[in-house]
Amino acid sequence: ELDFPADVIARIDITTDGGMPVNSKDPADYRPCTVKVSGSKDYAMEERGQIRGRGNSTWNWYPKKPYRIKLDASVPFLGMAPNKDWVLLADYRDVTHMMNLTGFYLAKELGLPYANHVRYASVSLNGKELGLYMVTEQVEEGGHRVELDPKEGILLALDINDGPDDEPRATNNFWSDVFGMASAVKYPEDADKTVRNRVRDEFAFLERAIENEDWAAVKRELDVESMARYILIQEIISNVEMDNYPSMRSGFIHRHDDDALWVMGPLWDCDGGFNYNWGDMYDNWGRGHTYFENYRTLIFGSDPYNHYGAYGSTPSDFFCDLFGIPEFVKLLQQEWTDNHDRLLSGLLACLEETEALIGEAAQADMDRWGITNYRHAEEYGKLRNWLTRRFKYLDGVIRNYPSH
Repeated sequence: ELDFPADVIARIDITTDGGMPVNSKDPADYRPCTVKVSGSKDYAMEERGQIRGRGNSTWNWYPKKPYRIKLDASVPFLGMAPNKDWVLLADYRDVTHMMNLTGFYLAKELGLPYANHVRYASVSLNGKELGLYMVTEQVEEGGHRVELDPKEGILLALDINDGPDDEPRATNNFWSDVFGMASAVKYPEDADKTVRNRVRDEFAFLERAIENEDWAAVKRELDVESMARYILIQEIISNVEMDNYPSMRSGFIHRHDDDALWVMGPLWDCDGGFNYNWGDMYDNWGRGHTYFENYRTLIFGSDPYNHYGAYGSTPSDFFCDLFGIPEFVKLLQQEWTDNHDRLLSGLLACLEETEALIGEAAQADMDRWGITNYRHAEEYGKLRNWLTRRFKYLDGVIRNYPSH
């Protein structure tokens, strides 16, 4: 089931006050603006708000920029649940415009909490046409987002770009005690050092349980089904964002309150997968961006516990040590066995319907940004073929994970 109307690409026209340029992603540089939505009478609206840039490599290296919108009022933007904060993903590197959709679809179908919704829109900024964007929720605490207890809830980013190396002056980030993962407290907001240290100490209980390969202790701290599903999705999409040992990028884990289990997710940022060649990261489509060449590249490997057969340096032991617990391996294999046929058939149907909606607009977007040596329909076909082959290949890998 798609989470957007199959016959509508919305129109979003953003006008900053006085035509101020949006040339920074710093929260201090939000530009006041008017956001007008048209193209569908169901979604038509005009609201005041603010806009700034967002992202890391996409903001720093590519001409088509991603943005974050903060509306003055909490409204059901493009039919999604009411909120003020929204993200416009440029998908400049992803000419299929479906890689994040693939991850979000898998998260939703596997029941991973707070899976993002998706809309597509043609966007203009101060009268300049920017092309096709994916519109989705900001990952944050709040109603219809990551709903947490206001006093005891925790939303933790496991992201090297938010960690002490990249943000050394921040009071909310730390290296985790056991696995040395770059971490940042996203909720409570504006966490001071006292809050940060409390979260680090509480997260360490989970880390120690995993390090000790103590299944009973792990289950007292972690929603193990969410972890198994999270790992499966990252492997399905071959997400190299996992491979920044001992840290990762774009990871989230949350806990509703002091008595609740840690839960993996929400899932975020999937366009670094699909066998992306990271040597192309700084290229603005002069040579091109290469995806889909090898459906056999493994992120966790054929023996994750021993870091065997994985891409690069492998994910953090925060994930891999779980493969030293036979009960977790069995759980993960059961999740795969129960769902892989359904996931693939549903995903391919979702992508086909999406292509019917956005295909023409996606090709126009490529033409607008000078991506002339690729064709959208061909890349969409490569995505479908890669996923079909990858599911078949992973079936043998996952069913044969060794039990240590």
